[in-house]
Amino acid sequence: MEHINLLISGVFCVVVAIVGGGLKVSGIEIPLLSSIQRQVLLGFFGVGLIISPIAYSKIIVYKETYQCDQYAKTAVEQFDENLKRGCGQMGERWHNVYAGHQGWCLIQSKGSITNETEERKKALLTCNG
Repeated sequence: MEHINLLISGVFCVVVAIVGGGLKVSGIEIPLLSSIQRQVLLGFFGVGLIISPIAYSKIIVYKETYQCDQYAKTAVEQFDENLKRGCGQMGERWHNVYAGHQGWCLIQSKGSITNETEERKKALLTCNG
């Protein structure tokens, strides 16, 4: 919801900057801006408000994707070690389909992701192969 508020506020600031003030909306009156510099600053401020929620969501998506890339790489490496050492581990967490591990990760909590990695790690530590 706060992202929507930032977008609306940003658009409002840009509109006020373009028309130079002198607006009355929902009981809020914005007086005429006394200088071009103030209009430009208000416009930049508005653009910043518009861009910030978009940039924030992109950063979050990038971070989650990067974390899940690391998770999938580790899961495949653990599976390969399982095969190489003849540990015989099988089940949903034991496969070498990178995209499968990555896709699973993208819809899980951080705790679930950590747990899966740790469970594979424990199984490999107890393997005598």
